[in-house]
Parts: sequence; structure tokens; C-alpha cells
Amino acid sequence: MKNVITVIAVFFTAQLFAQTHEIVKHNGEKIEVNFIKIENNLLYYSLAKNSEEHKISRYAVAQLNEKAKSNSTIVSEKINFTVKSDYKKVIVIKESEAVGLKKSEDLRGYPGVAKGETRWSLTQMGENQLKKSAAQKGYQFIVITANTRDKLKAVAYTY
Repeated sequence: MKNVITVIAVFFTAQLFAQTHEIVKHNGEKIEVNFIKIENNLLYYSLAKNSEEHKISRYAVAQLNEKAKSNSTIVSEKINFTVKSDYKKVIVIKESEAVGLKKSEDLRGYPGVAKGETRWSLTQMGENQLKKSAAQKGYQFIVITANTRDKLKAVAYTY
């Protein structure tokens, strides 16, 4: 009787520790994981024989494949630049949302200040200038570190 109970317990607990999902990143890398949740532009997961929680930016993940049901969920679309106006596709993210993306370089710009410009319009012009610079170099994401009258800086990230 003990053997029967042990076998039944093993069957039920083995499913709890099985890898239930596969993360497919935009750079082609695949990771076998136990999916937990998506929250605040981050995807939370744990690895196979580990219950430690890890996170990755949802922008770095292309698909989340559920193995048991053969379902596939598109997490984010890959950003490609084809024309000059595609700078609008560059996404401004927070530093915490850059987990799993590759840091590329620091971008700098010069904020051209015209007389009578409001603070909001200066901020918008600075952000657009940084986006254009990132798009020209092929970077899909930026984290703005300074956007003032004197400084215009960002860190560029890619897949």
C-alpha cells in the first residue's frame, strides 16, 4: 500500500516541477522555464530545478510557448527600422525594464533652446532627438538619464 501511495505522489509532484513554458527571445535564444506572471513590463519565471524567481523585460521576449497545450503567446513584436520616420518606434523604458536587453552605448545630444519654449516642449524635443539618434544607430530602446536645458543623455539598448 505504501508503494502505491508513493507512486501516486511522485506522479502528481513530478508535474509541479516540470518545465511548463519556453521563452523565445528576439535574439533567437530559447529558455526552458516555469512561467509565473507578467507585471510592469517584466516577465517573471523560475528555472527548472530552482524555485528562485527571475525576471526579464517583456520587450526582450518574442513568444511564450506553453508546452502542455502547445499554445503560443506573442509577448512583444520585434522593432525594425526601415525608413527615417521609424524613430517613433524607439521605446523609452525605465532602467528596471532593461533586464535581458543588451546595453549598447551612451547617447548624448545638444538641446537647442529657442526663446519662449516651455519646459514640456523642451522635454519632448529632447526625447525626439534621442530617439532619432538611437534609430539611426539601430537601437530599439533608450533609458533617458538626463533631459534638461543643459544636458541630454540616454543609454541605448538592443536585443
